[in-house]
Amino acid sequence: MPGERGRSTERRAQCGPHTFRTADVERARAWIAEALSYPVVLNPLTDPADFGFAMSALRLGPVTFATATYGADVLSRSEGLGVAYHINVPRSGQVVQSHRGEVFRATATDGRVPVFEPTGALTGELDAEAEVLALSFDRQAVESTLEEHLEHPVRPLRFPGGLDPHHGRGLTLVSLARGLAAELTAPTGLLTHPAVATGLADALLTTMLYATPHQYREELADPATRTCPRPVKRAVDAMQADPAHPFTVLELARVAGVAPRSLQAGFRQHLETTPMAYLRRLRLERAHRDLIDAGPAVSVTEVAGRWGFTHLGRFAAAYQARYGKLPSQVHRR
Repeated sequence: MPGERGRSTERRAQCGPHTFRTADVERARAWIAEALSYPVVLNPLTDPADFGFAMSALRLGPVTFATATYGADVLSRSEGLGVAYHINVPRSGQVVQSHRGEVFRATATDGRVPVFEPTGALTGELDAEAEVLALSFDRQAVESTLEEHLEHPVRPLRFPGGLDPHHGRGLTLVSLARGLAAELTAPTGLLTHPAVATGLADALLTTMLYATPHQYREELADPATRTCPRPVKRAVDAMQADPAHPFTVLELARVAGVAPRSLQAGFRQHLETTPMAYLRRLRLERAHRDLIDAGPAVSVTEVAGRWGFTHLGRFAAAYQARYGKLPSQVHRR
């Protein structure tokens, strides 16, 4: 529901432009993972001596945009991003990217690009002339913003067919990002101002949601389809207000004012889940937020217990399935 999960805009610091150059493949890999939340393996496809990585990056709260060149033909591979949705748009050269069984070939003037999802392997093959405009959107912020617009919970997004960055709505998104990317080469310092950064991050997130071909796009375009029955909303509001409470389906049905079977059917029809699965997801999200914000004095076990996860192994498995990392890996960051 609106505002309940809390956007990451306020929790992730705004950073001024940073530029990084190296001829070392491993240092380039580490920088990409740090700057873009993009864990990747890089393999030069030509003489490694030609490899020369250069990246300029700027973070606006939950959105990071960057430009990158490699100086050589390169193959990049990742088993999943975990915490972000990601788009690579070539500004020069040619880039071939694959994700979820689809292959996308694009240049600066033609072709489509994938919208990488937080889960699922991905690859990218870039020629030596390629310069890429990279956009990284924090997963939690994207899904929270979408929930605010739709006024109901959402599932992880899927983007079949990818994005056309050269025409229509895709061009609008890319043009906005390109305008902001000018700050990478000629920084004015304006984007480090919190009010400016927050507003632009919100604009990028909203434009991304309206421009990309995900499963909620038609619902966004037609407000008349945004219906969530009051009984389901009452149950959702109760869980959002106190996710640590040991709710049962019977208790939620009483809150909603309907029979348990009717509540289950309403959740399946309108939210594509069950009340208990929704509650588990909500608790995972709260635990995820706490793990990011918590200091070393707070343990993973303490965070898990705070949100009703009494079996640490099952909590770790569920957390990794959703966020692509173990809780201990996120807690150390």
